[in-house]
Amino acid sequence: MSLLEAEASFEVAALSFQDLERRFLREAMTPTERLHLKRLTAINVLDTAFLQRRPWSDFGPWLRRLKRLGFPDLWSRFHIATLYVQSLSTFPEQARDAFAMLADVERRVLRRRKDRSSRQQMLDGIEHARREATRHGILPPNTLPARPRRRVRSG
Repeated sequence: MSLLEAEASFEVAALSFQDLERRFLREAMTPTERLHLKRLTAINVLDTAFLQRRPWSDFGPWLRRLKRLGFPDLWSRFHIATLYVQSLSTFPEQARDAFAMLADVERRVLRRRKDRSSRQQMLDGIEHARREATRHGILPPNTLPARPRRRVRSG
């Protein structure tokens, strides 16, 4: 697939999701239903952007939209945070925000009861996302090597 075809397919997919959203929004009865449809559209477009390794100019606006709308549940928040971190090889300048989002999800997951199998599944997914970023040479900001201190001469 050429770059032009990949770009066109992402654009077509995003427009298709937006078209579906508009059609379903006309049938939605409550503000809650409308909000849920908008969230699902953003999640689906982000999935597509991840699968096609799209640049930040495609990924970022949809991520901001989803953050503004709010995540429907912890699974969705976990899913998008792990996609975001695994996408850092495409836009490494977003590492600080991506790892902050992943750390927030991890804190939320750790508050779940230990006997919930979903807790361990999510923790494993978080660890996998970190490994994928590290494989591409992207480390969480708090694990970056410290800069050597410059000695200040007095005198």
